Amino acid sequence: MKNVARTRHKSSCIVTLLCVYALALLCSPVGVHAALPKTARLLPPDTVLFVNIEDFSQLKGQFEKTDLFKLYKDPSMAAFVDKFKAALKQKIKDSDSELAGIVSDAATLPQGKAAVALVLNEKVIDADEPPIMLITEWGSKVAQVKDVVEKIVAKGVEEREARRQTEEYRGVGITSITGKDSGALSYSFIDDAMILSANAESLKFVIAQVKGASSPTLADSDDFNSTLRAVSSSGPGQIDMYVNIKQIIQTVTAKDEAGKIKPILTNLGLDNVMSFAFSIDVGSGPGGATSGKALLKIDGAKKGLFKLLEVESGPIQVPPFVSQSASSISFVNLNMKKAFDEVVKILTSFSPQMAMMVNMPLSPPGPQGEPPLQLKTGIFDHLGSQIVIAQSMDGSATSQAGQGMPQPDSLVALATTNRAALEKTLLLLHGTMIAPGKPDARRELLGHTIYRIDLGGMLPGMGGAPGAGTPMMQEPASAGMPPTPKLAFTVTDSHLIFASEDAVERAIRTLGSGGESVASAKWFAQARATIPSAVGLAGLQNSEATFEAIWSMLRNMKMPAKGKGMTPAGIASPEVLLSQVGADLVDFSLLPDFDAVRKYFGLSASYGIARQDGFFFEFKYINPK
Repeated sequence: MKNVARTRHKSSCIVTLLCVYALALLCSPVGVHAALPKTARLLPPDTVLFVNIEDFSQLKGQFEKTDLFKLYKDPSMAAFVDKFKAALKQKIKDSDSELAGIVSDAATLPQGKAAVALVLNEKVIDADEPPIMLITEWGSKVAQVKDVVEKIVAKGVEEREARRQTEEYRGVGITSITGKDSGALSYSFIDDAMILSANAESLKFVIAQVKGASSPTLADSDDFNSTLRAVSSSGPGQIDMYVNIKQIIQTVTAKDEAGKIKPILTNLGLDNVMSFAFSIDVGSGPGGATSGKALLKIDGAKKGLFKLLEVESGPIQVPPFVSQSASSISFVNLNMKKAFDEVVKILTSFSPQMAMMVNMPLSPPGPQGEPPLQLKTGIFDHLGSQIVIAQSMDGSATSQAGQGMPQPDSLVALATTNRAALEKTLLLLHGTMIAPGKPDARRELLGHTIYRIDLGGMLPGMGGAPGAGTPMMQEPASAGMPPTPKLAFTVTDSHLIFASEDAVERAIRTLGSGGESVASAKWFAQARATIPSAVGLAGLQNSEATFEAIWSMLRNMKMPAKGKGMTPAGIASPEVLLSQVGADLVDFSLLPDFDAVRKYFGLSASYGIARQDGFFFEFKYINPK
């Protein structure tokens, strides 16, 4: 516990200094600064996390081309934005925190590099030191940043009994601040660059590289270069992230003297996972569009969890029951029968007894000698290779007062290969386990059976015993809280559908009437055209429709008085949750009508594929025309 406390204290010091440039509104001018080498050439090879922006000023310029920034600067948003700024300034003033005032007054952003890195090895773990490191270039603002850092350090020395020490290494001054009950936090300035670390050796490594040392660095790693190259075009305004999963696993297992961790990682298929890289290109696409790519790299055959999740590339096939009103839809081409077999294999590697439990009969043998019902033979053997998740935003799905979070009308569908066999199983399960003794929990509609799901009767504590009154799940919703939906499922010739009872009914009616599906919607066609024709998974969204409902809810939201806004069950209302994260600083009633800002909300599209070297993902935000 003592080690944890020291770690937390040091981490809070790092976060405090990080606030020097994190608490800002994109307002700093571009300046001239002396360039350091590429950031990866400054870091040791055992860096396990690397988040990097090579040119923050360029990123800022690209961000100003995005619709998010244009929304922020739109004249119709001025009243809302100005009120927020004033409220934030007043809150800082009322906090009576000199440190908060120092950071707020110094609000600025880096002008060159901005990087966060974690260096992990056995020495760092043994020393109980947070392995975080920050590297930033401030250009013409470096004098201001030095002044702010000096004020923060002086205040720490004065009020927290911290001790300041200085030393010189390769001609560069290093200042170390040691708390009364914690280790040292060290930093240096080299020209306009500030380097901060809780590990003095890591800081000295960076200084040595700046001064021309030739030690191996992160940039010399073949995995780092190949993984990041697969997702990044190396633009200076991009946000790049790299995680060395192999190094993390090696370090953790090396410290596991009992040898318990390695078998677990092997059983889960993590032992040959190499790394993960992610790159975001903000505002550099057509019309200020944003895009990103990611790669989870695996060395060799996929195993365990990753074999289970190995999606199969194929064309997007839209079920006809997903109506045109859907505002988002996701597809996963996953062979559910193979996935179940892989789950059993993973469980067997941990404990054969656990695997046996999955294959236990769900019902006794039938009266005519029928075999007992099992999860695999009764359900998974009749499922196909597609999972579909669709949502539509209904503007009327909020409370009559206009408050409460808008409720998406969600639907989950699993492809089937044998409707008759699957429905026979589900009928038995529904009658014996889901809604026993309740024949009215089923009804027929256009040749399909709708099976209602009684959550209160299935889950302990969610329903009520005879005479116990209203079950918890059926308590009247308080103002701002939506009622609990009535869930149901049905089986069509192609899919098993789960949704609210109303949504299941609409899906059946859409299917029966031959009505237009979401595939005929203009937004769907535009989003679909931006991704490859064959993918393993995909997600398409009409952000305009989604945010219109949320926008309306925010405009009509009334923040509760302190201590108010709880449901009878003790659950916080959306208004309370927003106030707890600082949203009480804003006056949502000052938001303009959504029509005034509709033009800033477009479409988004993402997809993923399983490749020989792992899993590749890409997303795109498509600006409205």
